Amino acid sequence: MSINLVDIVAKSLVKTGGFLIWPDKTDEGVLQPYVLNLTIILSDPRIFEKVARGMVNIVKEEIGVENFNSILGIPLAGIPYASYISLKTGKPMLLLKEDKAKALEGLFKMGDKILLVDDFISTGRQMLRAMDKVISEGGLVEDAVVIVCQSKNAVEKLKKREVELHFLFDFKELVESLRKLDALTDEEYESLLSRT
Repeated sequence: MSINLVDIVAKSLVKTGGFLIWPDKTDEGVLQPYVLNLTIILSDPRIFEKVARGMVNIVKEEIGVENFNSILGIPLAGIPYASYISLKTGKPMLLLKEDKAKALEGLFKMGDKILLVDDFISTGRQMLRAMDKVISEGGLVEDAVVIVCQSKNAVEKLKKREVELHFLFDFKELVESLRKLDALTDEEYESLLSRT
């Protein structure tokens, strides 16, 4: 994907404080030395459209619209991107309902291939949890798409489950773009690169 899109996202993160250096736990309880808040992209319609359009291009060029039946945005951040992809591909969107007997809302049939969508992936646990719910309802998952892939480990976890992860850019590209903007010290830059 174009480095310009990485730079656009990096500038937006710097401007809004969406990337901060301090230890914090992810939703999955993993301690990280930084906070990455991509939800700020949703606050700027111009940036959101560029990022979402980039995701649509990946879907069309790398996955193929004919290779899935429906789209599922992982709550909450994946839902706006899934909606955009649904509109641009003409594929129906499903919703994931937590703590319900029926996990998926929307029209689909047994054996349908569901494309998973989220803003980023770190450990892969959240995506695998969503995938398990899709499978429990008779759906199949072969592909997933995110903006940022934070971990090669997550790619491998998905690959073991025969799911291919597609992404706009990886964490290393984002870190390098942040460094170009002088948003990171040399020590922070080296520390973050060691995590990719």
